[in-house]
Parts: sequence; C-alpha cells; structure tokens
Amino acid sequence: MYHLERVAQRAEGYVRTRAYASVEWHIEQGGQTLTAGLTGLADVNTGAALPAVPLYRIFSMTKPLVAAVAVMLIDEGKLRLSDAVEVHLPQFADRQVLLADGTQRPAHTTLLVEHLFTHRSGITYQWQQGNPVAPLYLEKVKFADHHSLADLVNSLAEQPLFADPGSVWHYSYSIDVLGHLIAVIEGKPLGEVLRERLFAPLGLIDTGFFVPESERARILPMFGDANLRPGMSKPQNNADGSLSYGAPYMTYAADNPAYTRGGLGLFSTVPDYTKAARFLMTGCTAEGQRLVSKAGISALWTNRLPESQIPIGIGALPKYRGYGWGLGGRVMVKPGEAPFYGVAGECGWEGAATTYFWLDPVNDVTGVVMTQYLGQKFPLGEDVRAAFYQALE
Repeated sequence: MYHLERVAQRAEGYVRTRAYASVEWHIEQGGQTLTAGLTGLADVNTGAALPAVPLYRIFSMTKPLVAAVAVMLIDEGKLRLSDAVEVHLPQFADRQVLLADGTQRPAHTTLLVEHLFTHRSGITYQWQQGNPVAPLYLEKVKFADHHSLADLVNSLAEQPLFADPGSVWHYSYSIDVLGHLIAVIEGKPLGEVLRERLFAPLGLIDTGFFVPESERARILPMFGDANLRPGMSKPQNNADGSLSYGAPYMTYAADNPAYTRGGLGLFSTVPDYTKAARFLMTGCTAEGQRLVSKAGISALWTNRLPESQIPIGIGALPKYRGYGWGLGGRVMVKPGEAPFYGVAGECGWEGAATTYFWLDPVNDVTGVVMTQYLGQKFPLGEDVRAAFYQALE
C-alpha cells in the first residue's frame, strides 16, 4: 500500500513554517506518476502567486546533463576516458601543483578526461576552503556571467592544480572544462550541442541557458544566503517572518544568449527535469529512442572512486556519507553508512539553490524536488525522498 500523502505533507510542512517559499515535486515509477505537487507562493515577502509552471535556476543539476552528452561522444568514438585532456585542450599540458608553502612542482600524474567527469582533476572552486589555489581563482579566474565558457576554461588552465589528478575527489569547475571540451570536439557552442542532442529529442521545452523575455516572469525569486558557504542548518526567517533574498552575484542572469557553462547555468522546470531524469536512468526518450548506450548509462551511475576516496564530501556536510561518484553524479555504495535511509544504487545530484533529483534503478523510480533557496542548507530533497520511501509498504 502506498501512503504518498506523506510526501505532500512533508513538502507542505516546509512551506507552512516558511522555511521555503514554495516546494515542487514529481516522483515516478516506470515512467508513471506516483505523486506530484506544487505548494506555496512565488514570493512569501510580497504574496506573489506561483506561476502554473515555475522556472528554476538549477545550478549544478546542469552537470549530469553535460556529462551525459560527453558520454554520447564516448559512445561515438570521439572521446575516451583515458584521453589526456591536453589532447583536446592543449592549454592543459604541463600541469603544476601548488603546494601549501607557495612553491610549485610538476604534477605526478596526467590530467585525464575521466578526472574531469569524476571531480578528481585537481581543479577547485573559488569558494572551496582549505586549499591554496582557491584564492588565486578569486583573483584570476574569469567566472563572471559576461565571460564566455572559453574565457573561463582558459583562465582555469593558467592556474596551478591543488592536487595531483586522480588523487582526491574535490568538487570543482571540472565539468565546465568538460563542457568546453565537448564544444571544441563538436565545433559549436555547448548550448547548441545540448539543445540538439538533449533538449530537442527529450522535449525539454523550458530548459536552456537563456530565457526569452516573454517567459522571465515565471522565474522564481531567489531566497537564501548572502554568501554561498557549505553548511547544514535550517533556513532562518527574519523577525517579521519574511525570508532573506539570496546574493544577487550568485543568481546567474537569464537574458544573455551567449552565456553557457558546463557546471551550472541552466534554467529548467520540474516537468522538464522529470523527463531528463528518466532519460538519465534509461538513456532513452519517452518514445524509446536510445540516445546513450546501456553501457554509457551504467557508467554514469557506477561508482568509479577507490575506497580511499569514499565518501565524497563538500566542506563538512555529512549528507554525502555512503556515496561514491560515477561519471554523472553521486552513487550510493554504502547505504548502511548514510545519514538517512540509504537505498543501494540510488544516484543523482542537486543544485546550490535547493534543486534535487534522484534515480533508483532497482525500483525504477525517479524523483525531482525544487525550490529556490541559495545555500540548500536544509536537506529538502533528501527529506522528500525519505518521505516517499517511508510511504511504501
């Protein structure tokens, strides 16, 4: 027996307590909807109502889609996991590692395409703490919206690595480099490649790096942290019950047709990403057209990390205990060590503004949960997912 009302109750509870302005979810099994809903307001501070189909900035939920297209290139023999990145992007030759004392030495290992997929490249993010390279990124990496993807990647190539490729899992700009590599191989902008290979075949009508002016009113306001810092705490209401708005410098623009990234930047909807999630689990369109081989889909969601690099981690967040990483995202390899009810083989990823999806290949389940709260400190996606599994008997 299903008690799926528990999912709605969990989502509605977050809205009732004003932890989040709204929550939307869609959970399927075998491609059939089990539970779906949208609750709350677009803006609790103004009382603005939700549009019928909200648009979300999905941040790092961009990454699995880019990885899937890269796997298509592997299927077609245009790319190999064992390729040195410099074969495709010569600016990444002769990598240096920056040591804690400020000196540099040649990297002991070659930077491979596999390292980009699996965040073991030695590249970092400017907000990552505890390594000597991140401050250099703040000074020298061209990550602002007005810089092209090529500008970003070329500026990354000018910086040293913080670790030898392959030696550590470290969340980073690796998928941005992979996205640029795709664009170079295909000879066209990444956004065009994604549109041709994914968005059009899957019928993702609202997914892209650019939102037409006529549709921008559907983009939900961004609430959340003034600064993006990994952490775990419940979103705090202001004294008057309002929610703080998220940092403007973190909410990428919707009106720049030239803007593309590999690791973030897409706008999407719950209906669109539900289709994408099904594709990421099956490799096929809803009509059964195969876009990625069965072997490629398996590689996206099979752990590739050695035991010494499990579990993955971002800052001090405990939520990733039990997880390894495939070519596409997190993979639950040790459910008994998870800080919640772990499901063996569960996989997926999430975005900085509290967007989340999971795949459960064993039970043929996909789930998508979205709101817009920058910092995603409260584990909304995991809690909705847990409510779903608690509802099954």
